[in-house]
Amino acid sequence: MGAHAHNEEVRKPKVKHDSPKRHVVAFIGSLVLTALAFIAVAYEVIPAGFTVPFIVILAFVQAFFQLFVWMHMDQKGHEYARISIFAGLFFILAAIIVFIFWVWV
Repeated sequence: MGAHAHNEEVRKPKVKHDSPKRHVVAFIGSLVLTALAFIAVAYEVIPAGFTVPFIVILAFVQAFFQLFVWMHMDQKGHEYARISIFAGLFFILAAIIVFIFWVWV
């Protein structure tokens, strides 16, 4: 039984532990992105035609921020998940572009 426990201990992936500073900076960054989106809409500081694209851009930035900081996609062992997410994004964006041209052209 002792040898079996030793083998399980060897197989554990080594996870890099982040400092609390990185998480605090990420949390503040998320709050700033959310505040920018709120200010853009509430105080109409951005022209009406650019408000929606601005919010969408902020949403993508925040989504990538969350993936790589909070969901640890920057660490080893997440290659399959990373490839799946980016492949899904590619197909969704391709479908959106096709539907836009289908409806508008």
